[in-house]
Amino acid sequence: MKKLYFIIIVITLFILSGCWNYSDVNKMRFVAGVAIDYDESKDKYIVTSEVVKLLEGGQRFGSALFQSRGETVFDAVRDTIMKNARKLYWGHTKVIILSKDVTGKRLVPILDYISRDGEFRDNVWILISDEDTANEIFENTFENRDEITSFHIDDTLKNEKNISTYHAIPAWRFIGTTYDKGASPTLPMVIVAEKDGIKVPKVRGQAIIKGSNLVGTLDETETKIYLWIINELEGGVLTVKTEVSDRPIEVTLELFANKTRIKPIKSGDEIVIKINIESDFGIGEISGEVNVIEKKAREVLKRDTEAEIKKQMENVIKKVQKEYKSDIFGFGIKIKDKMPEKWRQIEPYWDEVFKDLETEINVNVNIRGSALTLEPIKIED
Repeated sequence: MKKLYFIIIVITLFILSGCWNYSDVNKMRFVAGVAIDYDESKDKYIVTSEVVKLLEGGQRFGSALFQSRGETVFDAVRDTIMKNARKLYWGHTKVIILSKDVTGKRLVPILDYISRDGEFRDNVWILISDEDTANEIFENTFENRDEITSFHIDDTLKNEKNISTYHAIPAWRFIGTTYDKGASPTLPMVIVAEKDGIKVPKVRGQAIIKGSNLVGTLDETETKIYLWIINELEGGVLTVKTEVSDRPIEVTLELFANKTRIKPIKSGDEIVIKINIESDFGIGEISGEVNVIEKKAREVLKRDTEAEIKKQMENVIKKVQKEYKSDIFGFGIKIKDKMPEKWRQIEPYWDEVFKDLETEINVNVNIRGSALTLEPIKIED
């Protein structure tokens, strides 16, 4: 028996002494991000890969760009390997940037490639370029390539709650939502901006995808309201115009906490979407000498803040319903969960039902504090 154990141990050592799919890192290029465009005139995909490289001295990392073309994205990736004689490794890829030209019928094969390739992580971010092409985001930022654009975008998306002007979408979530009849997905948009004389990528606003088509966009302010409605808003500021003792002022409020509840209810034969908002704010800035901290003034500020939030929400919902006819708020999912029988009746006509769906918005604002100062600063003439 001891002899048998010894033979098994020896055999095991031979079997487990290495990795079956081991690859020499010196023969690979690590891809930080990829931009996908489409050349209509030549009927080919253009894939631009941002590859991590060691900068001179070997103390820090930068990046290099490699571009190839192909009849499919997979074909273009293979072409990059042939040109560079090195395998591209996608396991560390942070972002995939799509041009507006690759939405529609071209989006499905791209998503299929992303989900089918074993190296892509399912939490890779997907974005839409708001420039003419996707590769402009790489080509026109960090000119000397001494910084990695994809990593910069990744860090930005992870800090969504501190900015609240975009909504980060990992690949698994976006792909899953495209199959759901009761909701339309959105993707964050990225542009080339300038900061301190340096061109940098900036994430802002949201692209609305219906089916596989890009049907519209939300700007930064509209995106913040969208996040508010879907209960994804965790921070940010709101400027409210109010009037105390016949003196108009602007007050900037900082959001501390928020809870949004969406509930479909029956009103006769119709469905009404009830949206209840509970938001906690602190006073961040007062543009005037009026004291809005004392009780009576605070009640006025509370009322005007609630009215402002409700108005902005109504405007965004109406715009999405009438112009884009895309349920980005997930109202259909709520109906399916709470009223399954009713959902089965309206599901085939959901686009038309959503367009005219009535909403009832109730906002309750709590103004918790005023930071370190209780009264506005007054300057004597």
